[in-house]
Amino acid sequence: MARDPEAFLSYTRVDDEFFGGAITSLRKTLELGVQVAAGETSFKIFQDVDGIELGENWQKRVDELISATTFLIPVLTPCFFRSNACRSELEKFITHEQSLKRDDLILPIYFVTAPILEKRDGLDNDRLASEINKRQRYDWRSRANLPINDPQVRGAVLELSQKIAEALFRTHSPAAPSILTKDTFAPELAIKQVAEMANIEELQQPRKTLRKRILWVDDRPNNNIFERGAMEAYNIDFELALSTGEALAKIGRTKFDAIISDMGRPPDPRAGYTLLQALRASGNLTPYFIYAGSNDEQHRQEALSHGAQGSTNIAEVLIADVLKSIA
Repeated sequence: MARDPEAFLSYTRVDDEFFGGAITSLRKTLELGVQVAAGETSFKIFQDVDGIELGENWQKRVDELISATTFLIPVLTPCFFRSNACRSELEKFITHEQSLKRDDLILPIYFVTAPILEKRDGLDNDRLASEINKRQRYDWRSRANLPINDPQVRGAVLELSQKIAEALFRTHSPAAPSILTKDTFAPELAIKQVAEMANIEELQQPRKTLRKRILWVDDRPNNNIFERGAMEAYNIDFELALSTGEALAKIGRTKFDAIISDMGRPPDPRAGYTLLQALRASGNLTPYFIYAGSNDEQHRQEALSHGAQGSTNIAEVLIADVLKSIA
């Protein structure tokens, strides 16, 4: 009977697909890296694309694996925190970890900036984000768009493999048969072997996509730095406008794939709607999103009735809606 994998990869397929299979490639190479760094050749990371046999009950198998694996590796992105499946996996593993009286079995990879992790109000209002924020996470954001065989990525995979190998050594029970010992834990031998192993199979590369251009209208642009940073990872460029007049001038000169606006800009408390109505009256149907202080359903319906595609004050909702509209 095959052994259960030692780690469970929690991620969203939309992120993996957007980055051309980069998360799958990372999982494969990381698995090899840990095998080399730890000398644990049976080490496996479960991923739902190929870790469940035909005919198996998917949810039942996932639940079994979460309680059987040693580590959870969540790939953190804005979409991760909007995914019911990812949130459920994280919540179940936290319960599993607590039952073991451990607090070091979640190994997060920070793949794309998630505003919910960067802003205090996001952490205060989301228990799972707050729990993740307590953990040391491995920052992968500068490498998300790099091919898996890039020297920077190979070096980072080795470093992360060593961290997982060290965690594996910490959690190893002497009563359980394993080839992992202090003698076999030799990360200094790993660099060459990981590089060679990564070239054994053809791994997917991040796809080249046309960059999108979005106009963000806000008289206080410093309030949305993290949101823009998150979306820039998805091949989006931004132009900023501080007023309705400046926005209309830029729209007249440049075609945008979407427009994001706050609501009130002095002296107009409904400037977001003023700009939207001017656009729709001129026949401009560019997708339009209100990012303001309310997530109330009544305000969302009001925005839709004015011709907007969405209205929210939650960064992850905004990002998901915008990505869907420009895909």
